Amino acid sequence: MRRSILGPSHHPEELLILRQLICQLAPQCGLDLGNRASVRSFLDQDAAASRSESIDPKLCQELRAMLILLYRLEASSSEDLGVEGLRRLWHQHGEIIARFQAGETLAAS
Repeated sequence: MRRSILGPSHHPEELLILRQLICQLAPQCGLDLGNRASVRSFLDQDAAASRSESIDPKLCQELRAMLILLYRLEASSSEDLGVEGLRRLWHQHGEIIARFQAGETLAAS
């Protein structure tokens, strides 16, 4: 049985996995999540332009997408986006989580 995208099953604690991924990736991208100015700058800059050659630009792009998605999910309501808009956001959330969980499984092998 599939849970409703917008039903009472979606609570802020469901975003915990996304927040944990963000916390894991931030240091790898040289981002201090405790520094609002640093986060704002990270979000505003070109995701392909990494701060150092040792930083993976694709990883930083993923982190930027995750941060934007997290902020949109936290700030969104059905009045703002409509039902379909919220479904798209939750679908993006599921895709990101699945992609990184599959990556962790491969890395552990």
